[in-house]
Amino acid sequence: MQELIIDKDFFDLIPPLTTEEFSQLEENILRDGIQDPLKVWNNTLIDGHNRYKIAQQHNLPFEVTEMNFESRNDAVIWIIKNQFGRRNLSAYDRSILALKLKPIIAAKAKENQIRKPVESVLEKSPKQKTIDTRQEIAKAAGVSDNTIAKVEKIEQKATPEVKAALKSGEMSVNQAFNEIKKVEKQEKIEQAKADIAAQFHEDNTLKARLTIGDGINFKPAEPYNLLLTDPPYSTDIADIDTFAQSWLPNALNFVRDDGFAYVFIGAYPAELKAYLNIAPPKHLTLTQILVWTYKNTLGNNPKDRYKLNYQACLFYRGVNAPNLNCPITNEQWAVQEINAPDGRIGDRYHAWQKPFEIAERFIRHSTKAGDTVFDPFACTGTFLLAAVKLGRNAYGFEINPDNAKIAFERGCANGG
Repeated sequence: MQELIIDKDFFDLIPPLTTEEFSQLEENILRDGIQDPLKVWNNTLIDGHNRYKIAQQHNLPFEVTEMNFESRNDAVIWIIKNQFGRRNLSAYDRSILALKLKPIIAAKAKENQIRKPVESVLEKSPKQKTIDTRQEIAKAAGVSDNTIAKVEKIEQKATPEVKAALKSGEMSVNQAFNEIKKVEKQEKIEQAKADIAAQFHEDNTLKARLTIGDGINFKPAEPYNLLLTDPPYSTDIADIDTFAQSWLPNALNFVRDDGFAYVFIGAYPAELKAYLNIAPPKHLTLTQILVWTYKNTLGNNPKDRYKLNYQACLFYRGVNAPNLNCPITNEQWAVQEINAPDGRIGDRYHAWQKPFEIAERFIRHSTKAGDTVFDPFACTGTFLLAAVKLGRNAYGFEINPDNAKIAFERGCANGG
């Protein structure tokens, strides 16, 4: 019996038979013999590996046909094309086979040699054309460019279980790709959370400095990077127009031109009008009206209107401000949905207190460690404490001594 060379690289190009398929082939050969010649190149087997194995096991005769190729790459191309012609392969298997052509096609592209659809490249037409590697691979497999891209990702990222499900037909290429995208999305979220956690600093030298007094007309020695505040709402102010004019222009004037400002206001029409009528200084723009919404509201339901479960937040950015740092996509939504602090679980110190989480988000998004955060209406200190926790300098004012006392109990330092 003629001894043939088994080249592992050539052998690996051929999708293996299942146990059942091999058994059926063996049964047919034992009954009818090896009907088709085995194909060889320089005595190296390029087609008929399973028939050759059965012939060796049962000492059966076979014929060979010598193939002529100019190079090893040409032999590879022939083997893959031959599999396409002889096997009933799934889109996944065809794509896997075609992807084995990638280095050959890429090399041709790099050398600026024959560039045409795959069938013509493999037939060595002399016509020159720019090669798109992925398109040629897709045409070789008889699938779309998109399918090739997905299969390539699957081969890189999928678990052995997913690949087995693809080969068995239990899972489609789209299903497998979507599973990978889910995993990648979760990995990105986990990495973003890790990046966020790394921003928190245990720096005992930083203090949330709170001064008891009126901060409306305060003029700092240096501009601050971030104005983050939650002033009294129209429900507690007799003349909201006058009040808004009394403090907002002054506070915005001292935001740096590469800084930001977040100003929480009530969702009442008169209050929105009062604040929107105030033109920001030239070095800032009112970029958006953000929304903080919550679902844990209590109290009686009004009969003549809808129950409010949101507040507005005016978002200003300096003309030279950098992009926001939002590693988690849903943190960059204009609507921030976070439950309000709840007295039933002991985390509410004031009726209009904002969640610590939203304070941390806005500070992380718009500042870096060492920046300065200012709050002229600090109340019980939530924004100042969140800033210091993130390694920012923070100071502010609170006119109500009772609120200031709570802020000091929570960890703020008396600013004098």
